Amino acid sequence: MRREARAPFNTTKADIILRSSDNVYFRVYRCLLAFASPFFDSMFDLPRPRMHSADQEMLGGLEVIPVTECSRVLEMLLRFCYPATVDDPVMETTADIEGVLEAAVKYGMEEVEQRVRGMLLDAKFLEKEPLRVFTVAYRFRYESEAKAAAICLLSQPTPHDITWAQRYISHDDLEKLAIHRSKSAQAVQELGHNLAWLQKKHSYAFYKWWTNCCMCAQRADVRYLMHGAYAREWWAEYMDETLATLQETPCSSAAFKGVPKALQRVGDCMSCRRRSHAYLTDFARSFAEAIDEVVAGVSACQFAENCNS
Repeated sequence: MRREARAPFNTTKADIILRSSDNVYFRVYRCLLAFASPFFDSMFDLPRPRMHSADQEMLGGLEVIPVTECSRVLEMLLRFCYPATVDDPVMETTADIEGVLEAAVKYGMEEVEQRVRGMLLDAKFLEKEPLRVFTVAYRFRYESEAKAAAICLLSQPTPHDITWAQRYISHDDLEKLAIHRSKSAQAVQELGHNLAWLQKKHSYAFYKWWTNCCMCAQRADVRYLMHGAYAREWWAEYMDETLATLQETPCSSAAFKGVPKALQRVGDCMSCRRRSHAYLTDFARSFAEAIDEVVAGVSACQFAENCNS
């Protein structure tokens, strides 16, 4: 059953009609389509027969061009092609983004593609559906978006069932995500197992506090040795728990999760009670920055190669 598209794609002043795959008729202007799309520009430049063939659909004296996109995708695509007086479409799902990207690439609409591509980094998609964003970005070989999604995935536990994603990308490509998580976890564990890299960032006040004796028990664990002194037990427990969290979710936010619990363990030591909040928070911030750096390095090496292949 034929249906007319809603405004502004139902104007009687249009000079061409696009028919979606679900039989919705969009009345549009040739000049706008030609300006936005080399595909349509070339089509409209082709010589037109004086007499329309029997299989050429006409409606109200206008030529009807069938397209493979559904009405929802076609309307969003066309809204990007129209002037500022027409509001941009609202992308509600990653499927919307993917559908419009497919159409934009198909019709050579580079400006539309770039605008829609940027929506993959919108927090409502990236944080809610990082794996789905990754499959879209990886499919279209968008390196920066694929890296951002892969990094965002690290803040979540490993998905138990990702077989659905094989509808969009290959099993081998999904394996690369697992490798990315494994390499990222290994890199951040190495940071936590040798804190020598962090010593240069400490203030002299921190150095004095760390090396001075207090009533807190210390743990003789060389992983947490800094400035020639072992970590206090409550600090070492914070590191143990943080490293365990990082093994499952190797992302910078893990550095802050254990801070409140660690501060509760400080006990009656007045030296630590006065300074622990500021020093542990500052440590967590430096640790988080270092985590971001090493994960970014892992991502750059892996996805630059894969997205360009």
